[in-house]
Amino acid sequence: MVLACLGTGMAGVSAQAGPDPARQVLAAGDGWASSGSGTTGGAAAPAGNVHEVRTRAELVAALAAPGPRIVKVRGVIDANTGADGKPLRCTDYATDGYTQAGYLAAYDPAVWGWEREPEGPLEDARVASAKRQEAAIAVNVGSDTTIIGVGRGAGITGGSLRIHGVRNVIVRNLTFRDTHDCFPRWDPNDNSPGAPPGNWNSLYDSVSLQRSEHVWVDHNTFTDEPNLDSTQPLYFGRPYQVHDGQLDITSGSDLVTVSRNVFADHGKTMLIGSSNTSTTDPGKLRVSVHHNVFRNVQERAPRVRFGQVHVYNNLYEGAEPVYSWGVGVRSQLFAQNNFIRGIAPEKIVYNWGGTALTDTGNLVDGRPVSLVDAFNAANPDKVLGTDAGWTPTLNRGLEPAHRIRHLKAGAQPAGHHLVVGRGFATVQAAVDAAPAGGVITLPKGVYREVVKIPASKRGLTLRGATGRAQDVVIDYDNASGTKKPDGTTYGTTGSATATIAADGFTARNLTFRNSFDRARHPEITATQAVAVKATGDRMLFDRVHFEGHQDTLYADTPDVGTRSRQLYRDCAITGDVDFLFGRATAVFDRATITALNRGGDPNGYVTAASTRRDNPHGFLIVNSRIRSDAPANTYFLGRPWHPGGDPDAVAQVVVRDTELPAAIKQAPWTDMSGFPWREARFAEYRNTGLGAGTGADRPQLTDEQARQHTKSAYLGGWNPA
Repeated sequence: MVLACLGTGMAGVSAQAGPDPARQVLAAGDGWASSGSGTTGGAAAPAGNVHEVRTRAELVAALAAPGPRIVKVRGVIDANTGADGKPLRCTDYATDGYTQAGYLAAYDPAVWGWEREPEGPLEDARVASAKRQEAAIAVNVGSDTTIIGVGRGAGITGGSLRIHGVRNVIVRNLTFRDTHDCFPRWDPNDNSPGAPPGNWNSLYDSVSLQRSEHVWVDHNTFTDEPNLDSTQPLYFGRPYQVHDGQLDITSGSDLVTVSRNVFADHGKTMLIGSSNTSTTDPGKLRVSVHHNVFRNVQERAPRVRFGQVHVYNNLYEGAEPVYSWGVGVRSQLFAQNNFIRGIAPEKIVYNWGGTALTDTGNLVDGRPVSLVDAFNAANPDKVLGTDAGWTPTLNRGLEPAHRIRHLKAGAQPAGHHLVVGRGFATVQAAVDAAPAGGVITLPKGVYREVVKIPASKRGLTLRGATGRAQDVVIDYDNASGTKKPDGTTYGTTGSATATIAADGFTARNLTFRNSFDRARHPEITATQAVAVKATGDRMLFDRVHFEGHQDTLYADTPDVGTRSRQLYRDCAITGDVDFLFGRATAVFDRATITALNRGGDPNGYVTAASTRRDNPHGFLIVNSRIRSDAPANTYFLGRPWHPGGDPDAVAQVVVRDTELPAAIKQAPWTDMSGFPWREARFAEYRNTGLGAGTGADRPQLTDEQARQHTKSAYLGGWNPA
C-alpha cells in the first residue's frame, strides 16, 4: 500500500498517512509492529464501519460492529457506568457480603498468617464483586481496528481496553485515566525488592495485550490522576494499590510498537511477558518501545521476560523508581539512547532472573553512564552481562539521546475551554480532561456527582453558563456517617460533594450542595455533610452558593504547615452547625449567610475556625448579612475548633460591618470540646441589626485594630479582580 504523507498535528509521528489520521498506518521500519505485513488497523474500513462514540455503551457497540472498523472517541468516556448511562461506584459492584473492613479483618496476617493466600467466603465475595466491576469496565477490541481520540482531551476513564486474541490493532491519541480496582487482592507471598513482605494486587490494566500480534500503541497518555496510589492507605504495612498495569503485553503477544506515549504517576507500568514458566511466550514478545515519556513511575518501564525488546529514545524523569528496566528470565532487552533525568544510575536496572542487558548510548543527566555497571556495582550478587545477544534493525527515528531530553509525547491535551455535555458527560470527566488553567462551563442543570479537583489543576475555572448560581447545581448526599462499600464511613472530609485542592482555582455562578437529609436517615448520627472542602491558595468563589446543614463549607489548607488564602465574594452560604469551618485564611465579602432553624436552643453555630496559632488571619466576615428565621437569641456566631484536641489550633474570627439577625445570642461565642472561647481570637466591629451588641461577652476591635483586619490584610498581597 502506498499512501501520501500528511501531517496530523501529533508531533513526531512516524507513519504513512491518508487524508484522515484515523486511517494512518504504521510506517515501514517503525519497530517490531512494522515487520511482515505491517500494522494497518482499521485503515481499510468502509465508510459504514467508521463510528464516532461518546459513551461507554456506544464504544462497546462500535467495537462489536463488523470490521475492519474505525472507532473515534470524542470527549471522555467513563467506563464505570451502567446500561442506563448512570455512574457506578464501588458500592454498586460489591456483592455476597463483601466489605473492605470484613476482608481486612479476615486476612490480617496477625490472624490469618503469612503462609496462606486468602481463601474462603470473603475471598469468594471479593472475586464475585470484582467480576461485576470487570463486566462494566472491560472493553474488548477486535482485529483490524483503529481506535483513536478525536479532538483534544479525548479519552477513557476507569476502563480496561482488552486486545486479546486478535491481530492488526492501532490505539492512538487517547488519555487513559484511573483504571482503578475496587477490590484489590492481598497476597502475603508477593514480595517487592527492598520492601516488607506482601503486596496488594489489582486486576485491571488500562490497555492489555494477550495472544495478539501487530499492535501499534501511539501518542496516548496513561495516568492514575486524580486517584493516585500514593494517596491510598497502608494495610498490613503495604500500600493499598488499586491500579495494575498501564500497558501490559503478555501471553504470547508479538510484533508490537509502543511509541510517543506518556506514562505518568503509576506503579506497575509496563509488563512484557506473563510468567517465568510460560510456554507460550518463548519466541514471541518482540516489542519496540520508543520516544515515550516515563514520568514519576515506580517500576516496570518495562519489565521483560523472554522477548527481544528494543527500548530506545525514551525519556525517564521524576520520582526515583524502585527500578525502570526489569531484566527477567530469558529476556533480550536492548536499551539504546535513552535520556534519564534526576534518577540514580543504579536504580534504572533490576535483575529479575535474566542474564544480560545491552546498554548503549544512554545518558543520565546528560552524562554517558553504563547502567549495567552501575547496577552490578550496587548488586554484586545479581550481576548482569552486557550483551543481550541481538541487534535491532527496525529502529526508524533512532536519534542521539541528547536530542530527546525535552521530548514531547502523549495524547492531545484538552483545550483551554471545555463545556460539560459536549464530549464530557460529567463535571468530573471535564475536570479530568482539563489542563491547568482551563475553563469549564456547566450548562443549566443539576449535576448529581462527587467532584474532585486535584492540586495539579492549578488555575482551573468552573463557571455556570447562565450567570445565575441557582441554575447550575453540583449535588450529592454523603454524610460523615454514610457507609462506604468496605463498611467504614466517609468521615467529614470524605462526605464532601466537591473537594478542591488546586491553587488559583475560581468558581463563578454555580451552586455546591450537600443534600443529605437528617430526617430521612435517623440511623446516621454523624450528620456532618460537606458541600465543599477547599484547601488551595488564592481560591476565588464569586457569586457561588453553598448549601447544606452541618459543616457546609470546609475552608481549609492542605496541611497544618501551609496557609491558604480564599475569597468568597457575593456568595450565599446556608447551614446550621459549624457551617463555616476550617483553618484557611478566608474572607467572606458581601456574603449572604443563612442560619437555618433546627427548632432548638442552641439552633447552631455559624463558624468553627481552627486557625493555626502562628497565623494572625483566620476568618473575616465583612460587609455581609447574616439572616435567620430561628427564634431570637438561639444562634452562636462561633466556637473554637481544635481538631483532635490540637492546642495549636486557636480560632481567629472577625465579624465586622455586617448585619446580624435577632437569632444571634447576646453572648455570641461559646466553648467547644473543653476549649474556652475566651482563649480564641474572636472579635466584632461596627456590626448592625437586631443581633448586634456590645458588652463583656462581645469583644470589639478598636479603630486601630480594625485597620489590621481588612480584606487586603487577610489576602496578603493577593487581590483578584
